[in-house]
Order: sequence, then structure tokens, then C-alpha cells
Amino acid sequence: MQRPDLPDYLLPKINMQFNTTDEAFSFYNRYARHAGFGLRKGQNDGRRSYLYCSRQGRHKFGGHETERIRDKTTKRTGCLARLRLKLRNDGTCFIADVTYDHNHQLDLSAPMVVFLRSHKNFDPHEMQLVEQLKKSNAPHGSIMSFLASMHGGHHNLPHNSRDIHNRKEDNVWKATEHDLFRLLAFFHEMKSVNKNFFYEIKIDEIESISHIFRANASSRGAYEDFNDCVTFDTTYKTNKFRMPLGVFVGVNNHLQSTIFAIALLRDETIESFQWVFSTFLRCINGKHPICILTDQCPSMAEAIPTVLPDTLHKLRRWHVVKKYRDDLVKIYAQQPAFKDKLHSILNWPLMPTEFEDAWAGLMNKYSLQEDEKHWRSYTVNRPGGFQLISRMFPVL
Repeated sequence: MQRPDLPDYLLPKINMQFNTTDEAFSFYNRYARHAGFGLRKGQNDGRRSYLYCSRQGRHKFGGHETERIRDKTTKRTGCLARLRLKLRNDGTCFIADVTYDHNHQLDLSAPMVVFLRSHKNFDPHEMQLVEQLKKSNAPHGSIMSFLASMHGGHHNLPHNSRDIHNRKEDNVWKATEHDLFRLLAFFHEMKSVNKNFFYEIKIDEIESISHIFRANASSRGAYEDFNDCVTFDTTYKTNKFRMPLGVFVGVNNHLQSTIFAIALLRDETIESFQWVFSTFLRCINGKHPICILTDQCPSMAEAIPTVLPDTLHKLRRWHVVKKYRDDLVKIYAQQPAFKDKLHSILNWPLMPTEFEDAWAGLMNKYSLQEDEKHWRSYTVNRPGGFQLISRMFPVL
């Protein structure tokens, strides 16, 4: 089968001359695009070179046929359409033989031809434009519409939506690699400027970065003076990779927050938290904080005693109150005075027994004994009960 309606200038003919084999491939590939089939290059022995229809030959299955779990589809049909080039010593060539007929249906529609590999055209200038649009956070659909307008419609695009999407992902990985090199260069520069700058990077089994930890020299100095209480929070995640950002924060003598160190983690597993707490301990020369405040992450709760056994672990009341915010809003609406009473108990520096008495009085006054059981559920199997809530440093 062949396309009889193609103009004469597209048809490959015997004795056509070309300056290079690449020029011959481009010519034959242009014909193949209009005819509705794909190309693949065949053998080249230095005297002759072959260009085949992409459906030439038959697929060869490996192993015994009985070991195949399922049949796999193949596009190979044994098509004999081909072009044979005769090569000259000066690098030029000419068409020595051409077979037009195909033993399969041709893909006559332009939208289908673009899925054939030999017709995917990634113009370098066009791909540079795609990269710039991606950096500008242009939506994928807008990028495709813009490219379609450049080519006179989606049906004329030399690539499909998936090709551009994959191309953008490749560029993201390239950018990521460059970002890591720049990060390492920055760390080395900071270390050369001040030897007390601290950083560590965790490499996984496939040699990719899993965790990053850093602390400025001034931050390490601040910890020497204000190490009574430290908060560690992974509430925030970076936009690009959704990696948890862990921040170690303390309070100075002006009741102002001061950052001791930051870490980027791949995940929030026990092993990851053990690494970050161990690294923090090395950063601060093994000087354990008196108290560490965290959210109610169970992995964090498991990791802290193994790495910081001498540090008192408490929960940040901000996280606890946030967790039960929906319940509290309902009570605030029914009991307007309850909010001030609750926060006065949480914020006032009471001894554990004083806090328990004040809490019981609050529950009885507003008849919230059933709600109290629900709020206390987070302390199940945790020693210390409500004493785990931190009321030591209101600024934290």
C-alpha cells in the first residue's frame, strides 16, 4: 500500500543525490510523514546504508514461548518498504533502490503520525522557549496552545502533549542537579568564610540526596546562650518537592524567637527524625536541650527518646489547640467566656497539680466532662498525660 496522491517533489527516486546521510534521512522522513509511516535506521557498512519502515521485520521473543505470562502487542508486520543509499568516499550518497509498498495500513491522519518516533521533532529554539515558559509557571495547557498557534493548529504540531510534559520533567531533573551543585558550592563557601558554619548531607543507597541540615555560626552561638527550650516543627513543606522543612527554634533573653538550625527531610519516618536529631546533637557539640517542644507526630515521639534521652519532650500547645479547633469553635459559640478561661490556664505557668485542679474546675464549670475525654485521647499510652503540653514558654 502507498499514497498515490503525494506531490512528485516529495517522492524518493533512484539516483537522487544528497550531501550527507543525515540529509537523505531528513528527505525520506519528510516523505514518510506525509505518507503516514515511521522510519528507523538500518545497518551501515560504509558502502551502503538502509532506511526502513518502522514496521519492518518481526518481533523476536526471548526465552521459551511457554514461559511467557501474556502476549505482548507489537507493531512489527514484516513490512518490506525501504530505501537503500549508496555511499561515496567523500561522504555524499545517492538513492540506489527504493521500495514503496507497505503491507499495513498507513496512518493518514496528522494527529496519529505525530506519535511515530521518527516524526517527533524537538526544535532546540522551540524547546528553549518551552523551558522559559515553564520557568514562568505557565500552565501546561497554555504552553500547548501557544505551540499550536506557532504551527498553525494542534494537528500540525511535531510532538504531542506527553512529549512536552516529559521534556519539562527532564528539564526539572537537570535544574535539580544544578541546584544541588550550587547548594554544595554555597556550603563550601560558607565554611571557608567561617569554620563554625555547620552542614551535613545524607546520601541514600541510590546516591541521591535524602536529607540536608545546616546551621549558621551565629545560630550555633545563640544556642550556647539560649538552650533551655527548643521547638522543632515540620509544619511547612517546600512548594517544589513537598519535602518537610524542619526548623529548630529557641527564645532569646528578649523573648524573641531565634533559629538554631534548619533541615530538609525526604519524609517523616522514625529513621529520618533520628538522623536529624543526631545531626543537631553533633551541631551543638552534644549539649542536650533541657526541653524540646514538637507537634503530635508519632514518628518524632519514637525518635526523640533514642537520640535525646536526657531531654524533656513536651507538645506545643499551639498544635494541640489547632487539632481540636473545630471542637473549640463550637464551644466558643455556646460559651463565649470559655475561650479566655481556657487560654489563661494554658498560658499561666502552673505546677502540674495546679494545672490539673484548674483544668478539672474548668470542665466542671462548663459541663464539658465528655469533651474532656475526647481532648485527652491524644495522651493515651503517653506518660505524663496533660503535663506533656508545654506552658513554659508562651512565645513558642
